[in-house]
Amino acid sequence: MAKNRKGETSTIVEEIYPVISAAVAANKNSYRRNIAVFIDTHSKQLYDYAPVDRIYFRQKEVNDYFKAIKVNKADITNIAKTLYYYNEKEIEACKDEFSLSQLMAVRYFAIQQDATNTELSAMYLAFSGKFYASCHYRWFRQYCPKREVMDYVINYMLSKKFDLISEGSVWGAIRNLVKTWLESYKSIITGDKTSDEEIVYIIHQLYERIYAFMRNIAKLYYKAAEEKLYLNAESDNYDGEGGKYRVANNNSTKASEWTEKTMTYMTTSTVNVARCHSAAGKGVDAMELKSIFENILNDNDSIADLREVVNILLVDFMKNFPDIKDVPTSVEFIDYSIKMKPNTKDKDLIFLKNTILKWLNTSERYRSIRTPATLNNYYRGILTYIVLSINEANKG
Repeated sequence: MAKNRKGETSTIVEEIYPVISAAVAANKNSYRRNIAVFIDTHSKQLYDYAPVDRIYFRQKEVNDYFKAIKVNKADITNIAKTLYYYNEKEIEACKDEFSLSQLMAVRYFAIQQDATNTELSAMYLAFSGKFYASCHYRWFRQYCPKREVMDYVINYMLSKKFDLISEGSVWGAIRNLVKTWLESYKSIITGDKTSDEEIVYIIHQLYERIYAFMRNIAKLYYKAAEEKLYLNAESDNYDGEGGKYRVANNNSTKASEWTEKTMTYMTTSTVNVARCHSAAGKGVDAMELKSIFENILNDNDSIADLREVVNILLVDFMKNFPDIKDVPTSVEFIDYSIKMKPNTKDKDLIFLKNTILKWLNTSERYRSIRTPATLNNYYRGILTYIVLSINEANKG
């Protein structure tokens, strides 16, 4: 890491941050839509069970980013060139216009105490060209991993202590890493007098965590490849939890991908009024339904519960309709998922029910009436909005 020989400077916070914070605040919707497009474009790789394929972050993505926030990239370049370490040996993420700008977007939302957009912005940064993409290339420089070898690594060489196993996807593993990074360096990210040297330090910390994540998997992969170990799902007899292989197309991976696509869709767009009207049945005020979801999407704990509810709906349907492939976009998924299941003993469906009832208590209309009919109508309205959102998020 380059050492500061020119005194304590805060160029990034003092000059780049004001430009980016004002731009993101003024163009928040297009900023979030741009991230949603990136996630949707690379969803196959992001929600894969292992880092097999590359996630490319090309110049087009950089141009689209600056276009979305209406900032001239050249202005950031000119500021970056004045940094004390710019002409010294340093990782590209410390000099790159996109990386510095997006870190300042993370700072903006963290200062605003907007946990949802702070995490989303940090995930976007983590998966960009100078972080995840760079680390993947460094460890798999000549070619991408072979899936049958990676299958063996995932099933036989990684334990549950690895986030990749406990979370079930690349996105989930990096998300845990990013959350820890945000918590560890919150004071630097949001500090009034954060120096350029401190910014360089936290960039290194994020990069090195992603690098270590990739290194740990790559070393096992190359060991398995050298020993010609690979998984043959047709002949091998794997008897781990659930008796199923953790391969790219298993239900858990699919549900995780559909869940995260839904969460990205719901957290990067405003509550859809037309969908509220579609979900609102007899005795349900569509604007009240809109208010309920605005409360959910403005509370980090409620967002975590929403993610769980979405996943439960998908997994429950897949368990009962194993032959239907395009689960979230099927008519059967909508018909089945919006039906009330009052006598269920399934602990996940009970969690879903209790969570929706908790959200229902944020409705002024329900609290003022509290009749069984009102409860059932609003319960169905909330459930239907979520189901329709899952359906819409996974189209295309």
